[in-house]
Amino acid sequence: MAERCEMIIGYLVPHQCENPSLGTCAKCGRGFCDEHTNQAAEGRVCLACQQGLEIPVALPIAAAGFTAMDLATFSTWDDNDSGDMFSDLS
Repeated sequence: MAERCEMIIGYLVPHQCENPSLGTCAKCGRGFCDEHTNQAAEGRVCLACQQGLEIPVALPIAAAGFTAMDLATFSTWDDNDSGDMFSDLS
């Protein structure tokens, strides 16, 4: 199981959710936090699977524009990596 939730969040600057992973999706097996899952008949299902998306994004409108390369970039992003591609705008 992943240590962090694998959902991609953020509209202007997409990034991986910072919440700890509490379990895995019954459909796709990715790790998700409580905020990004819902209870279904088959168990806990992530929001992406619930919306019929193949990639783990919180905004279905943004999902249409993401490529496999975008997803790989977001899912391997590391806060401790000095080569960070994104700026902290907070």
